[in-house]
Amino acid sequence: MDKRKEVLISALKEREEGIRKLAADALEKLEMRDRLDHLVKKIESGEMLEKIRAIYALTDLKGQRVTEILIKAAKDPSEDVRAAALRVLGGKGESAMPALVEALKDASPVVVRVAVDSLSNYRDPRLLGPLMQILKSPDTGIVERALEVISRLGDKRAEEAMIYFAVKGNSKMKGLAIKALGEMDR
Repeated sequence: MDKRKEVLISALKEREEGIRKLAADALEKLEMRDRLDHLVKKIESGEMLEKIRAIYALTDLKGQRVTEILIKAAKDPSEDVRAAALRVLGGKGESAMPALVEALKDASPVVVRVAVDSLSNYRDPRLLGPLMQILKSPDTGIVERALEVISRLGDKRAEEAMIYFAVKGNSKMKGLAIKALGEMDR
């Protein structure tokens, strides 16, 4: 890590502004990684706003440990903290997907909406089953978001559900379902 830091500090002296900016950004991420234990403490025992700030500080960091920290935060008692963790998890790749799918079962409609929004970053056909299940939700916002994500998957197995919403859904649901029917595999 020290060698990395030396190289980055040296790059701050480069003539080219783009290189200096990249070096500054990289140094900031390195320092954030150095403060990871401090951020974990904030997430585990801080006030709600401190937890949320610490979670968003992890947005640009990669790695399994970061994903694990966010998965744990996604189980926080506070709805706002869970939602923040799920937003950040949405950009963490394949290893975050199971936690996002699990969050579809959350008691909070806000958290479920955020989980569906975060799943929109994925094009994995395994998501179809869990997303189809939440089409039964009484919360129209959840159903509309799920229809949107299912539409992007383009999976023919959703045809029946899309036909149902194209006929019986509200205006937005009808539009999403009709669009999905046109984009779906044959």
